[in-house]
Amino acid sequence: MADKRCVAIGLLLMLGCGAPRMAAESREQRQTTWEGLTALVVGHTVKIVMPDGARIEGKVTGVEVDALAMEIHKTTNKTTYPKGKFLVPRATLKAVDMERPTGHWRLVGVGVGGGVGALVAVLAYELRGFRAGNRWEAALMAGAVAVPVGGYLLGRRADRRTVTYVIAP
Repeated sequence: MADKRCVAIGLLLMLGCGAPRMAAESREQRQTTWEGLTALVVGHTVKIVMPDGARIEGKVTGVEVDALAMEIHKTTNKTTYPKGKFLVPRATLKAVDMERPTGHWRLVGVGVGGGVGALVAVLAYELRGFRAGNRWEAALMAGAVAVPVGGYLLGRRADRRTVTYVIAP
């Protein structure tokens, strides 16, 4: 009985130790021309750092000859860059960040979390013989549900991939 507890605790610790590395965000940098920007960002949400240091985020509605048209959703400087339609001048735009999520780590997180959750559920049953009203088993069963959910959330965090498009002059 003690051996099963040690195995369960060891597996949970291994899952927890791998979480920080798994949650690291991936960054990639690519070069593009102003003309090539149209196919890449129109219709997508982007993040831009303005020359004064303010950050804006919003959906790109078009790329014009001298500006990037966007609908600002988030801003760090509401007076200079209010929410709504905005044209980012071509001369001030050096790079655009865009998130491109994947689905790989979500599947891994749910798979590992589901396996650990199933082990916890079996341990809850084996350790005390599942009886209604026993708090220990109820806590383990809640953990059996929480571990796969946590695996999914860690996987979702790890699936974040940011691509920075640097605009060639």
